[in-house]
Amino acid sequence: MPVPNKNTPTVRRILKEAKELSEPDKDIHAAPTEDNLFEWHFIIRGPPSSPYEDGYYHGRINLPSNYPLAPPSFRFLQDSGRFDVNKEICLSISNFHVEEWLPAWGIRTALVALRSFMATEANGAVGSIDGVPDETKREIARKSREFKCSTCGGQRNYELLCATTEGGSANEPQLEASAVYRSVEQQSGNNSDDKLQREAPKHTGSIESGSDRGVSTRQIEQTSQGMCRNKLTVFVSVLVAIWAVRFLL
Repeated sequence: MPVPNKNTPTVRRILKEAKELSEPDKDIHAAPTEDNLFEWHFIIRGPPSSPYEDGYYHGRINLPSNYPLAPPSFRFLQDSGRFDVNKEICLSISNFHVEEWLPAWGIRTALVALRSFMATEANGAVGSIDGVPDETKREIARKSREFKCSTCGGQRNYELLCATTEGGSANEPQLEASAVYRSVEQQSGNNSDDKLQREAPKHTGSIESGSDRGVSTRQIEQTSQGMCRNKLTVFVSVLVAIWAVRFLL
């Protein structure tokens, strides 16, 4: 894949998020693949107090060419007992609901929400699985840490997530191994850091209670509802203005 143009807002945003997500996090790992800045792989730990809590789940993210104006797509590459394998997932933070996506959200925000959604009922959503017994989910969770992805160097989920958390020298973080990332970074130079910080907001957090970095599913849904209310307010205002003009005439 050709080296992306570093001067586009999309590439600057992706680079910014890649740097942020290279910071240690015990629950989430995400990084671009070796040769494609728009294809990412992620690992999330199962949400606490759920049948998934012992699991390490590996998936793929595809970013659209106009990201972050449009949302990513998500799919899991292994069995989880909650989502279909290698099938795009329908969620409010995915490409199935473009109208609900906000550019201020990012990959970490979406993964935090995805992790939270795992503990909810599937209710027939596209890419989800209904009716899996909790004991089966727990068994899948116990086995999930051993999953190996050839795209990520054949490392186990557990090893790859712990590498970014503990800084283990035996497991180089996936971001640093990305040839495309290194090429674009070399083009960018250090003088672009301030501009990147101005243009791309930080998205950090955990779904666990008490975290000052948390971005919850409720916050995402509340934001979407607020947008709808704002649109309704504008619509009513326009109607009132039209009525007033007709009355005056």
